[in-house]
Amino acid sequence: MQNLKDKVMLITGATSGIGRALALQANELGAKLILCGRSEDKMQKLLLDLGSESVYAKTFDITQEDQTIAFIQAGVKYFGKIDILVNNAGANSAKAKVADIKTSDYEYMIRLNQIAPFIVMREVFKNMRQRQEGRIVNILSTVCLYSNPGIGSYTGSKDGFDGMTKVFRKEAAEEGVVVSAVYPGGVDTDFRELEREDYLTAYTVAEAIINLLQMNPEAAMHELVLRPHVEKNF
Repeated sequence: MQNLKDKVMLITGATSGIGRALALQANELGAKLILCGRSEDKMQKLLLDLGSESVYAKTFDITQEDQTIAFIQAGVKYFGKIDILVNNAGANSAKAKVADIKTSDYEYMIRLNQIAPFIVMREVFKNMRQRQEGRIVNILSTVCLYSNPGIGSYTGSKDGFDGMTKVFRKEAAEEGVVVSAVYPGGVDTDFRELEREDYLTAYTVAEAIINLLQMNPEAAMHELVLRPHVEKNF
C-alpha cells in the first residue's frame, strides 16, 4: 500500500463536494495540500476545518489560464514539488436539449470542463516529468459512458476531456506518470439543485479516490467507475 503521508497533493475544486471531502481525508493521512476553489468564504471554512499548516490555498476562476498557471507555479515553489494531482473542478451549468443550447453556454462548459483541467494537467505534468514520477487523477463522470437527453453541453465537454485523458495516459506513462480517470455516477452534493439521499456521498467518492492512490505501485488503475445502486445508466 502506498503511504500518502507528506505527499504533495493538488486538488482543484476543493471548497465543496468531492474536492472538499478529499482534502479532509488526505489531510487526515498526512498529505500536504495545494488547494483551489472559487469561493473565499468556503475556502476559509475548509482551512479552519483542516487545521493544518501544510496547506497552500488560493481562490480564483479556474477558467482564467494566467491565474491557473500562477497558482500551480506558486504551489510548486511552496512545497518544492507536486506528487499527486486530482483534477476535480467542474460544473453542469447549461442544462438544455441540444437544439436549445446557447453557443455562449456551451463555450463556457468547454472552458470549465475541458480546457481548464487540460491546462492544470499540462502544467502539473511539467513538474512530474522532471522527476519521472507522479499521479494524475481526472474526475470525469458516468455521462462519458452513456447518453442522456438534456445534458448535451455537460456530456460533450466531459467527453472531450475523457478523450484527451486516454491519449495523455499513454504519453505520460513514458515519463513515469500514472494517469487515472474516475467516473462517478450520481453524487448528492451542492452540484445538484435537489437533494438525493439515495445517491453517492462526496465522502464515498473521495474514499474511493484515496483507495486508488494507495494501491501498490505495480498496479496502475486506469479507470474507476462507481455508481449509486439506484442508478441504471449503464
